Amino acid sequence: MGYHDHMQKIADIDILCDKDLQQRVMRLSLAILAVALVVAALLAVLGALESVDVWWWVALGLGCAVPLPVHELVHGAAFKLLCPGCRVSFGFKDAFLYTKTEGVVVSRGRMVAVLLAPAVLVTAAVAALALASGCPVLAALLAGIHLSGCSGDILMAAAALCEGRCTHVRDTDTGIELLAEGNQ
Repeated sequence: MGYHDHMQKIADIDILCDKDLQQRVMRLSLAILAVALVVAALLAVLGALESVDVWWWVALGLGCAVPLPVHELVHGAAFKLLCPGCRVSFGFKDAFLYTKTEGVVVSRGRMVAVLLAPAVLVTAAVAALALASGCPVLAALLAGIHLSGCSGDILMAAAALCEGRCTHVRDTDTGIELLAEGNQ
């Protein structure tokens, strides 16, 4: 038996099937989108208007679509970096793209980093590209849209961080399991 066989399961965070959790994800997504719209409107009111032409709309569309697979690739790269030797695969269910590692167990800190890597890196990248193009309103919208799509990852990371007994996290087909060392 390996070290991780002595872990006690504290909680099962089932992001794909838990309807209550999916409602919390939706509420957080909508709240993030609302904040992004307010920020974009404030930027516009403060004079940060950019030329809204066909290319602005193309950029908005691409800025919404392209980050989706990139988000999952960042999860995959973070798993490979922080969980050497793990096998990463990708899936799609009920409008959710996801990355999985088939039961890998890692420290809570590493899993939180894996979960939040796209929220930080991809959101920053889309905002930076829009800002570099002179489009601060577009930057606020794209950052908010992407970050709203990170709500499930954010809630899973928060669950791991808020559970004081959690020392490790196991990736599952439908989310994560929070684990503690067996003698706790």
